[in-house]
Amino acid sequence: MSATYYRRKDSTRRSRKPFVVVVRSQGQRELVSVATEQDAKALVREIRTRELAGVNVIDGIRQARAVVEPSAPTVTFPTLREAVPDWIDRQERAGEIRGGTPAAYRSRLATWVYPHVLADGHLLGDLPVNLVTREQLGAVIRRVREAGRSMAIVDGIRWPLRGFYTELIETKVLLGPNPAGDLKFFIGKRAHRPVASTARAFFGQEEAPQLTATARALFPRWHAFVLTGLLAGLRWGESAALQRGDVDFRRGRIHVQRTWSDKAGRIEAPKNGKDRTVKASPALLAALREHLEAMALEGQVNEWTPEQRALVFPNKAGRVMQYSTFVEDVWQPLLAKAGLPYRKYHATRHTFATWLLEAGTDLRWVQSQLGHATIAQTADTYGHVVPDRHEAAVNVLDGYLKA
Repeated sequence: MSATYYRRKDSTRRSRKPFVVVVRSQGQRELVSVATEQDAKALVREIRTRELAGVNVIDGIRQARAVVEPSAPTVTFPTLREAVPDWIDRQERAGEIRGGTPAAYRSRLATWVYPHVLADGHLLGDLPVNLVTREQLGAVIRRVREAGRSMAIVDGIRWPLRGFYTELIETKVLLGPNPAGDLKFFIGKRAHRPVASTARAFFGQEEAPQLTATARALFPRWHAFVLTGLLAGLRWGESAALQRGDVDFRRGRIHVQRTWSDKAGRIEAPKNGKDRTVKASPALLAALREHLEAMALEGQVNEWTPEQRALVFPNKAGRVMQYSTFVEDVWQPLLAKAGLPYRKYHATRHTFATWLLEAGTDLRWVQSQLGHATIAQTADTYGHVVPDRHEAAVNVLDGYLKA
C-alpha cells in the first residue's frame, strides 16, 4: 500500500479542499480531498500507520464515504409512448408547432414508433426514454423506407423525437448524445422528396384518362375530389372545405366560398377574401352526385353530426383530411399507380386553366373561374403554356392584306 498527496492544478482561493491524498493498494485507488497541506501530510502518516497495523485502508475509506455520502435516489424515466405525446401537447400550447403538425406527429409516432418490436420482443414505445438508442430509431426509419413510404413520414418521426430529446439534454435531464440527432445513415443517400423537375406543371390531355381511371378504380373516395381540381380549378383547400350546399346541380355550378387552412387547422375565407362561382362540367356533376350519395349513406351508418354530413369530402372519421395525409396516402400512390411523373396536387388547377386556354377560352373568363385578383395574374401564370395557339393567330393577319 502507498499514500501520496498533491495540490490540484486548478485550485483557486475559493477551493475548500485543494489538496488530494492518493491511496493505492493491490491495483485499487481512492482519493481523499483535504483543506491544507498540513492535513494532507498528517493523513499520509495515519495511512502508513494503519498499513503497518494490517488495516485495509481502502475499504475503510469506502465505508466512511458510504456513510457520509449516501447513494443518490434512483431516477425513474417515463416510457417513450408516455413522454413524447406530452411533449407534443406542450409544444402545441406554446405555439411552437401549429396547424396539422401536432396531429401528424402523433399519428406517425403511434403508427411506426411505439409499436416497433425490439430484438427482445418488447415494444419500443414501452422503453424508458433514457434507454432508447439511435440504432433502434434507425431500425424504425429503415422499416418506413423499405415499406416505400415518403420522406414526409420519416420527417414526422425524426423531427418530434429530435426536439423531444434536445429538450431533455438542454435541461440536463439526460446527458446525450441525442439518439434522434443523426439518422442520415438509416434514411439513405437516395432518399428525397418527389420533385416535378422533369414533368410539366400540368397534365396533358393524353394523361387525363389514365389519371382519372386510376382514381376511380383504386381511390374511389377521392375520384370526384380530383375532378374538382381538373375540371373546376379548385385549390386543394377549397375542395376540402366544400359543403353540400355549395353544389348547385340544377344550374351546374359550384359556389367557392371557403377554404381549409392546414396551417391554422380551420376553415377560413377563400384566397383574396372573395368567393366565386365556378361552372361545373357534366362529368364533374355526375361524379359529385354519385359521391354525395355514397357519403350520405356513410354518414347515416356512422351517425355523423350535421356538420360532418355537410362536408362533401370528409375522411373516414367525418372530418377534413390533412393535406399531408392526403398527399402521402392518396396523391403520391395515385400517380405511382397511374404511371405518371410526380406533380404537386396544385397541378390539377394548372391543368384546368391550360385546357381552357388550349380550347380558345377567353382569358378574362378563365380569370373569373380561377378567382385571380387581376387578369394580369392569369396571363403571367398561363399565357406561356399554349404558345402554338398564340403563334398560329399571326397567320390570320395575312387575310387582311387580300383585296
